[in-house]
Amino acid sequence: MKKVVILLLAFAYQLDASVLAQGSHGIRDKEKIKEEVWEVVQKRNTTWLENDFKGHMAIYHPDFRRWSLHSKTLMTKDIFASFWDGIKKNEAVIKIEVERKEMQLLDEGRLAIAHYTIDEIYQWIGESRTNDKGETIKKGQVLNGKLRFSDIYLKVNDQWQYLGGHRDGAFLKEQ
Repeated sequence: MKKVVILLLAFAYQLDASVLAQGSHGIRDKEKIKEEVWEVVQKRNTTWLENDFKGHMAIYHPDFRRWSLHSKTLMTKDIFASFWDGIKKNEAVIKIEVERKEMQLLDEGRLAIAHYTIDEIYQWIGESRTNDKGETIKKGQVLNGKLRFSDIYLKVNDQWQYLGGHRDGAFLKEQ
């Protein structure tokens, strides 16, 4: 009887240690996954900074969708790609800083929602124009865009792809 009790206690101890190890391992896995996604968020913003169209679009999932800022249209990957040259011909990005806010993991870590802000400094290289607020933006003017993002990423074949999300409007301040 003593042997059975000792064996049961030993088994229970081993089982408890195994469960605890899995729990801490799960936390480590979640932190690793979050860091992987933050690296893709940074890469998406770095490719924008470096005007790397091919690298930027490689992050987008084929079924990407996001509301455009001034339209009732949902942007697709192809629509966003068609806007690239129009946006980039008017602005030269000088600096982008990503400030991480929060990350949500869903579907056993295959789906992630990254909430963050960016501080983007860029120079307006297009012709002078008046924006939606009636403010004149002059050619050569340096501006600071502060934007909030909630990006949705899906892991497909061991790669995180940008599935969609939300971006609010820029709050511009002259540098």
